[in-house]
Amino acid sequence: MRIIDRKWTDLFLGYQAVQTFQSRLESEFGRAVEIGHKQKYRRELTDWQKKRRIFFALVALAPLSVIALCMTAYYFREVACILAWWLVTVVLIFVTLIVAGWNFIRQVVSGRPVPQRARVAASLTDRWWDGLLPNTLTVETRGDRGEVDFLTLLDRALPDDWLAVRDLLTSAPVLSDTDVLLLGPSGLWIFEVKHWSGVIIKQDGIWKQAHRKREETILDQAPDEQWVRQRDEIMKTIQKRLPHLAWTSDLLQGGVAFSHPKVKPDKTRILGNAAAYGPASAWVERIRQSPPDERFTLEVRLEILDALITWASRNERQGAEYASSKDEAERLYGQVAGQLREYVAKMVK
Repeated sequence: MRIIDRKWTDLFLGYQAVQTFQSRLESEFGRAVEIGHKQKYRRELTDWQKKRRIFFALVALAPLSVIALCMTAYYFREVACILAWWLVTVVLIFVTLIVAGWNFIRQVVSGRPVPQRARVAASLTDRWWDGLLPNTLTVETRGDRGEVDFLTLLDRALPDDWLAVRDLLTSAPVLSDTDVLLLGPSGLWIFEVKHWSGVIIKQDGIWKQAHRKREETILDQAPDEQWVRQRDEIMKTIQKRLPHLAWTSDLLQGGVAFSHPKVKPDKTRILGNAAAYGPASAWVERIRQSPPDERFTLEVRLEILDALITWASRNERQGAEYASSKDEAERLYGQVAGQLREYVAKMVK
């Protein structure tokens, strides 16, 4: 799963730009990288052949020294003990050198360089996605902890074709945000996340934490009603700003996710809920098993995110900073192109 910082705009244009720049890198530097790889291979092959000749020359000379010592010991018997000691010493030195330099010997004997497939290894797309990540998933309140825990579960379970944004402003009446917005092959999932523990009930429109021997604790304002408001506002934004994608309203799903590991929603005592609810782990499993819709492509998901982030940027009360992912793609292209020029220059030296 890819978590996207809510400050990024022009996601659709940025994705198209980064793919175009990737193709441009291949066409501009593909031939140069190929030539550089060939020259690098020739240098490595020449160096290996030179080392191999020197190694075999030394291997041929080593037994001669031992033979010379043996012959000397035969003809000069009066100093045979000293010569035998030297012989043993030389053999031990040879054995030590062989053991210590075994990896070098193996490389010289059978480590012939292999020509590599020439290609532009730099992936602009991966770098672009990595640049869209939030710097940190900040945790300042109990609610923040629930959102981060839920995102962590989703991140572990879902592949990279899923996109997630946290705390995106989506509701106009009271300027409230959606805790977790998730877009994937099966549609757009909206979640109101609550980090509540214990037995959870809903009576007379009020959510409570039930206790055995004392009065129930009244919890936050109704999260199911908050979810309905967020869903309606998101649907309205899509229909107004992306009328050609109005059909995606049928793919709006989600509900209330209880992220605390010790939460126990009591279904028999939750009455009149306006949205689906359940533990975070159950939601993750439901998302994983949801059937994909071929129409809801990555490009469509990015268009919807663009519309929602643009709406948020125009309605944000505080001065939030926004940045263009298209400009980020252009910056990355310039950076990687410069790195490739240096890389090719080093290979052809």
